[in-house]
Amino acid sequence: MAMTGCPGARCLSVVVTGDVLLHPPLVEQAKLDGAAAGRDFDFAPMLAGLRPYVGPADLATCHLETPLAPRAGPFEGYPEFSVPPQILDALIATGFDACSTASNHTLDQGLAGLTRTLGELDAAGLVHDGSYRTADDAEKPTLATTANGRVALISATYGHNSDEPEEPWMVTPLDPEAIVAKAERAKAAGADIVIVAMHAGLEYQTEPNSDQVDAATALLASPVIDLVYGHHAHVVQPLALINGKWAIYGLGNMIAAQETPIDQTHEGLLVRVTFSQDDSGSWSTSDVAWVPSLQLDASPFTWCALGTGQICASPDADQTALDRTTEAVNLLGAAEHGAHPLIGG
Repeated sequence: MAMTGCPGARCLSVVVTGDVLLHPPLVEQAKLDGAAAGRDFDFAPMLAGLRPYVGPADLATCHLETPLAPRAGPFEGYPEFSVPPQILDALIATGFDACSTASNHTLDQGLAGLTRTLGELDAAGLVHDGSYRTADDAEKPTLATTANGRVALISATYGHNSDEPEEPWMVTPLDPEAIVAKAERAKAAGADIVIVAMHAGLEYQTEPNSDQVDAATALLASPVIDLVYGHHAHVVQPLALINGKWAIYGLGNMIAAQETPIDQTHEGLLVRVTFSQDDSGSWSTSDVAWVPSLQLDASPFTWCALGTGQICASPDADQTALDRTTEAVNLLGAAEHGAHPLIGG
């Protein structure tokens, strides 16, 4: 869905999305879809609905929650994931340019899983940040060059379950002071915009916890950080304006098949943030637009945008999900500060 007009000398759009969390039922569906297409796995059909929103963005980012397995497996689900790397083919076909990789599952398969994941991302041509092979890699800014400017991506997590990194630099911790220092290096390296993916919060809780609020407030107090957005809760959390910049506390799941009996884990959020540069060269946020989504809890699992006129699950289920997502998004006054639905907004 194309952006209309630009209020500045130039504009740059960033799309952020929720967790890519490949539980076994999703892997089984991709195997069936792959067989129909003459491939081993095909995750593209379940992501097809994202294309109109992801494709036009200058930079579209995913959150790769889990490590990637060898191409022939074995594949594992919760609690220690190891998922098909063929998901990257679908992410690229959908229009994604980059993925954050720092999460509490990053080290589920140890150093081997971490390095294999980074190798697959490199081979696919996807920009990534959050986990690293070397201390030098961890220090270098991750920059994505787009037609309208350069975006730095910083991905950080609150922790690693019981799998602590062998070296502290392997996964970026949620340390605002260190993240600001990394953002300063990114700006010095030529970044126009710096975005921070924050993996934190309490699972299944709509309201952000104090760790999220404190981290977002500290990060957005810095002039070198332009956007903070979050994962981990697996449900949609509010948007908030802080120091004239936006925190998107929780994007929910993009695709997942959690067994947790909580309806909200099937709901997600895609947010398009537009940054504008004025004639003096300064950048600011000029538009925040969001798309609510619903994924069925049974095969075929498909990402579906709510509010478009098409039926995702049923008219009643769709309206319930749309109302719940709208309430969550606006819990901290996002609508009053100009955030609006992209569909019909």
